[in-house]
Amino acid sequence: MLVSEISRILAGVCAVDNRADKDVDIRYLLTDSRQLGAHPEQTMFFAIKTAKNDGAKYIDELYAKGVRVFIRENAVEALQALATFVRSQFQGVVIGITGSNGKTVVKEWLYQLLKDDYCIIRSPKSYNSQIGVPLSVWQIESQKQANPSKPQLCIFEAGISQPGEMERLEPMIRPNIGVITYIGHEHDENFASLEQKREEKMKLFSRCPVIIEDPSHQNVRTCAAVMRALGYDEETISSRILHQTHETVLKVNLSALIDNVRYFRSLLKPETKLTCMVKAFAYGAGSVEVSKALQASGLVDYLAVAVADEGVELRRAGITLPIIIMDPEVAAMDLILENNLEPNVYSHQSLKTVIAAAQAKGLENVPIHVKIDSGMHRLGFYKEDMPWLIERLGSTKAVRVASVFSHLAGSDEPQFDAFTLSQIHYFDACAEELKAGLQYPIIKHICNSAGIERFSDYQFDMCRLGIGLYGFSFAGAKLRNVCTLETTILSVKTVKAGETIGYGRHTTLKEDRVIAVIPIGYADGFDRRFSNYGGEVWVRGKRCPVVGNVCMDQAMIDVTGADARPGDIVEVFGEHMPLEELANKLGTITYEILTSVSRRVQRVYSYE
Repeated sequence: MLVSEISRILAGVCAVDNRADKDVDIRYLLTDSRQLGAHPEQTMFFAIKTAKNDGAKYIDELYAKGVRVFIRENAVEALQALATFVRSQFQGVVIGITGSNGKTVVKEWLYQLLKDDYCIIRSPKSYNSQIGVPLSVWQIESQKQANPSKPQLCIFEAGISQPGEMERLEPMIRPNIGVITYIGHEHDENFASLEQKREEKMKLFSRCPVIIEDPSHQNVRTCAAVMRALGYDEETISSRILHQTHETVLKVNLSALIDNVRYFRSLLKPETKLTCMVKAFAYGAGSVEVSKALQASGLVDYLAVAVADEGVELRRAGITLPIIIMDPEVAAMDLILENNLEPNVYSHQSLKTVIAAAQAKGLENVPIHVKIDSGMHRLGFYKEDMPWLIERLGSTKAVRVASVFSHLAGSDEPQFDAFTLSQIHYFDACAEELKAGLQYPIIKHICNSAGIERFSDYQFDMCRLGIGLYGFSFAGAKLRNVCTLETTILSVKTVKAGETIGYGRHTTLKEDRVIAVIPIGYADGFDRRFSNYGGEVWVRGKRCPVVGNVCMDQAMIDVTGADARPGDIVEVFGEHMPLEELANKLGTITYEILTSVSRRVQRVYSYE
């Protein structure tokens, strides 16, 4: 959209500050200076003023980066007015979703169910606020030139935290089909009653001809009702729901993740750099979305993954931060160099391989990261290798050491503190010898999440944050839960005393019990060792034991006394079922529980 047209639309709201020497075609709207994309010349920045910050102070910085169009006054009102205009020009179907819980899940399921027939524009993550909604709606304009071969359909979320907010969201969304999910007690403090909250949310549908609310609040039934409203036949609805929805989701709160980063940052000196580990699909949370959030936060200097394919995926997703490859395979060296990834070097042969690959491509000063074996005895050089390393690195221009590092074997366990200190001192001696021999600055890092908290005196130049991202402290700090694994109840029935439950008949009931089936099994990462009272889940405020053997795709739970119904949310781990507790029951670590959640479990991302 041309700046001249935007100026006309916003004439009664604010002036548009166009510092370009032409009528710029705006494709991107920006409210957070840290999220500037690759096309600053087509970006318009809204300088939003809040109680804690003023976007106007970032205008000069953005101008230096190529942004030329700014909204300086009434930024939120201008953003909403522009979105309202864009919506008024759209002739396709718009689905509006509101409620307290389940908005993002329903939106993502509808996307999966309808994407073969429509070109779908949907709210990114959980963009449902006074700022998130207009940014979502703007996608109608930014994707106008895509010339889709399929009809366009929009799916937008709307969330409110106090009365009066929905009236501002309704003109921007103006849904043709309205969806209400479960309305719970979030933000109760701002409403006189649950009835008032419902009335406020219903204002989204003041002009909506079709409103859908499943009484049982089962997401599958809600999606089926939307498909009926769009004209799908029952056979198509049943077929697609059977194949494309899975009522088990991993919810990832990216705002909580960034808050946890801030906590660990607060333990470091301002000049100390921070690497975040996003290997193994970001510990199961989803490497692309987690990396995008970390990059946008401005709190992180490096990312690290295990293998080259993980780094390539991040590069293709637009991640520009330096990325360390911790376990670089020889066969992937070309991929590493072609994608500006930085390999770990841990042996004579691994160094020779990187040098040879760089020389073959005519490259110089390829950044590498030298691993020291300070006592874990997995990978790395010993102190006696330093003279050879110095000689070999000093005789080539193909590579340059960006950092030297090591791994602590027991920094989270006080009984190993003396050993941890011996590792640190050994590493420091190796690193200093390497730096002195090469005579150029090299970043030193050895502290992991536990090390940051328990050995911050040895933070050196950089630290590596891994499991701490997800809310785990080794010093008793109250961090935020990031990942919640949820499923829903499929069926509830009473089973008589003396009957058995599940494969192998390992659970025999001593009395009549109410048994529910949940669609999660060991193929989803729900460990089979939770079978036969080995594990519990959270249903309607009550812990309910697992009965019978966990199956591949389902499990049975005893919900006697919980007043459970089909469609109820079941928490497998999260706020009420801490990961540490599950890990302790299995005799393992939280890392294993997180990384075991299979890829078929949909990840649903949210910001607060």
